[in-house]
Amino acid sequence: MELKTQWQGCAQKVDALSLRERLLLLLTGVILLGAAGVYGWLDAAGTRLEQDRQALTAAQRDLEILTLENQGKQVRLARDPNSQVREQLGSTEQSLARLDAELRAQTVDLIPAHEMPAVLEALLSRSTNLHMLALTSQKPEPLMAGEQKANLFKHGIRLQLEGGYFDVYQYLKALEALPRHFYWKSFDYRVIEHPKATVEMEIYTLSTSKEFIRG
Repeated sequence: MELKTQWQGCAQKVDALSLRERLLLLLTGVILLGAAGVYGWLDAAGTRLEQDRQALTAAQRDLEILTLENQGKQVRLARDPNSQVREQLGSTEQSLARLDAELRAQTVDLIPAHEMPAVLEALLSRSTNLHMLALTSQKPEPLMAGEQKANLFKHGIRLQLEGGYFDVYQYLKALEALPRHFYWKSFDYRVIEHPKATVEMEIYTLSTSKEFIRG
C-alpha cells in the first residue's frame, strides 16, 4: 500500500514536470516566432527605408539638374538676344575703319583724282611749243574685286600731246617733280616730222572715291 502511494506521487511529479516543459517549449516557440516576425518586419522596413533613401537622392539630383537648367534659361533670357550680333557688327565696323585708314594712308602722297586734269593743263600752259591734242578720263577701276565696302579705285587719264623732243622732256620732268605723284601705265613717243613728235601716255592715281573724273 505504501509502495503504491509512492508510485502515484512520482507519476504526478512526472506529469507536473512534463506540463511545465510543454509550457516552456510553447513559450519558447511563441518567442521564436515573434522574434522571427519582428526580424522580418525590421528587414522589410530597412529595405523600404533604403529604397526611400535612394529615391530621395535621385529626386534631389533631379532637382539640382532642373535648378541648373532653370538658372541657365534665366541667364539666357536676361542676356540681350542681339548682343552677339552687335558685337560682330562692331568688330566688322572696326575692321572696315582700320582698312579704310590703311587705304587712305596709301593715297596720302598721290594727286587727288579730281585735281589731275587741272594739274596736267597747268603744266602744259608753261610750254608754248607743246600742245594738247586730247585728254580723256578713264572709267574708275576697283583694285579689289567684288563688292567691298572699303576699296581703292584706279582713276586714269589718257593724254595726247604734240611738240618737240625738248618740250616733251621738260613736261615730263615737271610731272615727275610734282610734290604729289601718280603712276605711269603707258607711254608712247612717236616722231612725226623732226623735231615734231606726238606723245600718248596714260597715267593714274588711286582714291577711295569711285566717282568719275571730269576732265
